[in-house]
Amino acid sequence: MRWALLASLFLSTVALGAEPLKLRVMTDVWPPFRIAVGPDKLQGLDIDLLEKLTERTGIRFEIIRAPWARGLAALESGSADMMTGLAKTAAREAYVQYSDKPYYACSARFYTKPSRAMDINTYGQLKGLKIGYVQGSAYFEPFDSDTSLNKVAVNSEKQLLEMLKRGRIQLLIGTDCQVDYELRDTAWRQVAAKAAYRPESPTHLYLGFSRKRLNRQTFDALSAALQQLREEGWVTQAAERYHAQVE
Repeated sequence: MRWALLASLFLSTVALGAEPLKLRVMTDVWPPFRIAVGPDKLQGLDIDLLEKLTERTGIRFEIIRAPWARGLAALESGSADMMTGLAKTAAREAYVQYSDKPYYACSARFYTKPSRAMDINTYGQLKGLKIGYVQGSAYFEPFDSDTSLNKVAVNSEKQLLEMLKRGRIQLLIGTDCQVDYELRDTAWRQVAAKAAYRPESPTHLYLGFSRKRLNRQTFDALSAALQQLREEGWVTQAAERYHAQVE
């Protein structure tokens, strides 16, 4: 009830104001959470979530598409308000205020050529391999901080798949939510398959707010609305719609 009351009070306050609040949201293509459907348009679970949060709170969102690392830099500098689909790390917490609870979870997985996928079944076997990852992403420890690994940073998982196809990397790391979505294309399934090794830690996804621009009333209202949507089962149902598209 506390969550419902907070969201309701904020919506009433917004309704009395002359100008609805608008937050600047940095994001990039990351299916099925953010799917490009045109040069300036995105759809997907995160976009549906933002629309639902507007419906519940009256807060509007200006979505700015940029590479993931640039979005994080904008939160750190205070030139943007928010990001969706953000994994929590100690380093980011210095400049990001996370929503009280995550709204979804994926798993970090390694992908390689189908012919060698079952041969990689321990963390130690990663050493000596050229591993692609998305710059600015957080996967799991010790991988994120392991400087002994040969890691190559790019801007998107799709780039990683192209690099794997061309033999420029031997392995890529991504979240199963996103890479499996790409692998719905039979052409990509001939290029990449999950390695047998599976990290234990799930990747929880949060709303992240710039500490330099954070308004506590706004944060509380969005956290309250997000909690309502979780409790009502809306997030699960919305995610299932996109999973159905993958199958």
